[in-house]
Amino acid sequence: MEKCYYARSANATGKRETLGHHAHRASELCGGFLKPLDYTEIGAIMGGLHDFGKASKRFAEVLEGKRVHVNHAYPGAALAYFCYGQKRTARMLATVIAAHHSYLDSNCLVRLKELGQGTGSRYDEDGNLFSLFGMTEMKEALEAFQAESPQLMQIKIPKPLPVEENPIAEMLLARFLLSALVDADYSASAEHFQPDYMKTHTGQALNPEDALECLLQIRAEKQKISKSSPTLNALRNQLFEDCLCAAELPPGLYTLTAPTGLGKTLSLFAFAAKHCIKYRQMRRIILILPYLAIMEQNVREYRRILSELLESHSAAVLDERARLLVERWDAPCIITTNVGFFEPLFSARPTGCRHLHQLANSVIVLDEAQSLPPDLLEATLRTVNLLCSQYGCTVVFSTATQPSFQYLPGLQWKPTEIVPNPERLFQATRRVTYDWRIEEQIPYRQIAEELISYRQGCVIVNLRAHAEKLFHILKEILSEADSEGVFYLTSDLCGAHRTEVLEVIKGRLAERKICYLVASQCVEAGVDLDFPVVYRALAPLESIIQAAGRCNRNGDSDDGKVIVFLPAEERLYPSGAYYQRAALCVKTLASRHPIDCSDLKHIEEYYEILYSNGEGDKEKMKRALEDRDYRKVQEAYKLIESRGVQVIVPWKEEMELFRSLREEYEKTGLTRDLIRRARPLTVSSFAEDKVKECCIPLLFRTYGREGEVQTDWYLLGNPKCYHDKRGLDFAALETFDGMF
Repeated sequence: MEKCYYARSANATGKRETLGHHAHRASELCGGFLKPLDYTEIGAIMGGLHDFGKASKRFAEVLEGKRVHVNHAYPGAALAYFCYGQKRTARMLATVIAAHHSYLDSNCLVRLKELGQGTGSRYDEDGNLFSLFGMTEMKEALEAFQAESPQLMQIKIPKPLPVEENPIAEMLLARFLLSALVDADYSASAEHFQPDYMKTHTGQALNPEDALECLLQIRAEKQKISKSSPTLNALRNQLFEDCLCAAELPPGLYTLTAPTGLGKTLSLFAFAAKHCIKYRQMRRIILILPYLAIMEQNVREYRRILSELLESHSAAVLDERARLLVERWDAPCIITTNVGFFEPLFSARPTGCRHLHQLANSVIVLDEAQSLPPDLLEATLRTVNLLCSQYGCTVVFSTATQPSFQYLPGLQWKPTEIVPNPERLFQATRRVTYDWRIEEQIPYRQIAEELISYRQGCVIVNLRAHAEKLFHILKEILSEADSEGVFYLTSDLCGAHRTEVLEVIKGRLAERKICYLVASQCVEAGVDLDFPVVYRALAPLESIIQAAGRCNRNGDSDDGKVIVFLPAEERLYPSGAYYQRAALCVKTLASRHPIDCSDLKHIEEYYEILYSNGEGDKEKMKRALEDRDYRKVQEAYKLIESRGVQVIVPWKEEMELFRSLREEYEKTGLTRDLIRRARPLTVSSFAEDKVKECCIPLLFRTYGREGEVQTDWYLLGNPKCYHDKRGLDFAALETFDGMF
């Protein structure tokens, strides 16, 4: 009688899952997940062989609770390596199977050879015992495996995987394959305990016809109530029609270059929906926004079009259905951030890669394309090119300041522009004039005195210390009554506080009351403010143009004013080489000729100066790619190098929520649900020493109160350290008195 091996312990009905059953189901799922890439057989092989190592006494003892720390992934990888020949396809299969419970490692092949031959250590580098070791054990297990699943060992590879000389292409392929395998393995395993798992974790198919019809209705409603000028409405209509026309073009790489205020949000969705109608293989629409700050407004717009919109980002408040779908990214339309989209494309971990296979044959819309990380551009853009050329995607880069990536050395960048004549749009929507004062430094007191000569105005600076200094100067020189109209907006304010301040500012602007805003870059994208004059400290040109979008936004005056100045401060720019280098490129451009930010040739010239003199991706990333080291690539590819520490603050308008969070923490410790609920009251702070001095550290609990794990989350115990105007402020440290 043949030995029967099991893959899973008993479920609620007392039934154990046989290894053969799990292998068949994982093979079926993995093959299906890779069908859009025409790698069905590759997927079937990986799904069928990945748990081969469970055909062993050692793993049986794991299920019986007699043993722990057993590596069952490497034997399956070794089997694939030896069965399919020591060629590139076999090496890739082996690398991916070996990683399905750990991480991608291109150096694992040496260990796989030793495992098959019975040489070297019986343990992996983490100290886990291999479930099978040596040819004798491998053959015995194979006989039992073949007896139960003979067809799994007979799958042929109709075509080898492509030979990828470029490490980015090779590593991306490995991640896509790992994605399909991990999703298949986890889903097949979950079905044993929850038979309807795939049903509950699979979203509706995209219906682009219904989405486009709904969009057209919403657009018609907006046009009926629009108070914009006929000229502006005509430009919006033209942009919308341009997007519909371009959607008929073949899948590939596109740019949409258009000024703010022309309805790009709806026009981009129209392109995506129409493109999916034209090319039926397109399975979903993915919308990428750079900042959480602009997420809510766009989600509200898109959800009216497609109710099945799935949010996948750290601040998303998900119902039970959405929580299930976000595990697999199986939904007709997904909205995420730059971090949520790009970092998994460079991940080494199975959990990070799990949803990647869902990207194949998608329309991907990247808003505010200028926000991509400057020191990771080459790797990012090469990956985008691969998504288009090898994974069936259409990608759109949308912005008012379209970066001229073609000037990056060695990069092939040939997108199709959706708007036939974008220059005309910029000239027709010219709403401001620029005053460039960047030759000599100007004190903030002078800026403040100029600002109050206007009834309303905004100053955007590069550093929070500058914002605080200018805020105090304005408070000092204005009367007590007028100083009530001075506002401060930086990331020191929690999200709920910023939202309230913005609403108050909008009200004062509409009522023509005195209103002065001092802000950091947090107001430069997606914030609907309209000042008659905006002062902007010298910054990268894209930031200056974004700031100008807060000036005469609705075209109410004949000409808004944007004054770009050089502050009389010792430190001018945030840390990091790019920001200062880009700001200096603006000075270089200004030395050649007066800068016209409505002239796309001037913007292109700026990017030519910036990219031609750049050093490319950071050295850490270059070395990791050269070594094909998946873990080091993952470490190097961080869109936000430092996120600071997260502080939950007691803002007086949301004290009920704050107390609720505090009480919940006392009962459960820090949880993912608590983090989601705390987002409106969370401030990211880089003053880590001060945070540790006066804030309460929040811990994950592993086993009740017996095990606690340090995190970068804190709770501000002293309300005096959260100012009702300036947000998080540690000037009150000496009066600290914890609330617990």
